[in-house]
Parts: sequence; C-alpha cells; structure tokens
Amino acid sequence: MAPSPSSQPTLSVVPLLTAEEFETACHAFLDRVHVAGDTKVGWSWIRLDQRATGPILSISREVGHVSTLHTSSDESMPDPEMNQVLQWGASEEDPEALIRAPGPSVSLQVVYDVLLSPTYQVPVLYFQLRQDSYPGPLGIDAVYQYLVPDQYRKELQSVGIMGGISFGYHPDSGTPAFFVHPCHTMDAMRHIAGQRRLTPEAYLIIWLGLVGNRLGLQLPKELFTKEGMEIFQGTM
Repeated sequence: MAPSPSSQPTLSVVPLLTAEEFETACHAFLDRVHVAGDTKVGWSWIRLDQRATGPILSISREVGHVSTLHTSSDESMPDPEMNQVLQWGASEEDPEALIRAPGPSVSLQVVYDVLLSPTYQVPVLYFQLRQDSYPGPLGIDAVYQYLVPDQYRKELQSVGIMGGISFGYHPDSGTPAFFVHPCHTMDAMRHIAGQRRLTPEAYLIIWLGLVGNRLGLQLPKELFTKEGMEIFQGTM
C-alpha cells in the first residue's frame, strides 16, 4: 500500500519544492498508481525517468478516436511564440502540413511530463498532443479542442490562476512542446495550502489536480486513500 501523506516529512518551505522533495513526491505518487492498479487509472503508462535535468514524471493517455481534426485560423493564441507551432509539419517543404485536416477517425495520444523548475522551484507540466501516423506534435487549436475543458479555456488563454499555455522547448529532449507557465504556481499553492503543513506527495497531488484537470489529466479516484482524498478535495 502506498504510504499515507501523514507518514512523510512535510515541506521545508511552502509553497516551494527542493529537488529532493520533488523526487520524493514523484516516487510516492508512482507507488500509489501501481498499488491502485495501472489498468484502473486509465492511462497508457506512467514512469519516472532520471535525466540530466532531474527526475521527469511522465504520463501518457489515449485521447480516443475523433472524427475530424482541425485548427481555426482566427482562434486567439495565448502566447506570441505560439505562431512557431504552425511550423511543425511533415517537412520543411510542406510547412502547412500541421494545420490540414488529416481525415476521419484518427487516434490521439497526449504525453505529460512533470519537471521541477530550477528557477521557480515548483513543478512544471510540459505536454505534447500527437496523432497516430502523423509526424510531429499537433498545434494549439487541437490542444484547446481536445484537451482543455470548456470551462477552463478563457482562463488559460488569459493566463489564469495557474498560468497560461506557452510554447517552448522541452528542457530534456529539446523538442517543441507546450507547457503551463509556472509564474502563478507559487501564489496558487500558497493560497491553497494556507497554514497546513504539506508533504511532498500531498503537494504534488494538489498541483496535479489544479494543472492537470485543466488539460485533460484527471486524477482517478482509485489513487487515493481516504486521507489522500481529504487533501485533494476542493483544490481544483
């Protein structure tokens, strides 16, 4: 059984995470998923990789089969750099390949990578939405269409309580990726934590509930003990 949050040391400085605390949180969360049963959570896989940039908690899930995939030319972009996303395509000779509708019944997969920001000392979520048999990650319009629930779209586009969706390059792989900017994470986590003493795992659970829920990464109820649910409830 995964260790309960109360059995773990509390954070040294709320709402920041040290590298050691982040790694502890990732290991505890991974153990919790394995105890609950990998098939019950509904994800394709979850793993913890040790890289030169530090630990990376990766989660992959199938978005499912969709009948059409399109992008809207007049949809506003939350970050000026998002225009670079339109250059992701099959080749340099075909820069518009990304924004063409690929046809009916396509399968989509999203990979979420959780890393610790060395600058902000809070977790950061990088993610890529991909289509089977289609080179390169899909653009921002597909992200909003297939990942972001309706109630969170305006918030993310206007840089809401947890920050907005930005475009950049994955710190480890260097590949193009979207990420939720961590500029507001510290304030949001401080507000939620209040005077409570959080463990690293409880911090990660709350943070995943806030950020992941806005990008289609819901935490299954099977992951939590009664205590874990009490910590998690009301934080999204």
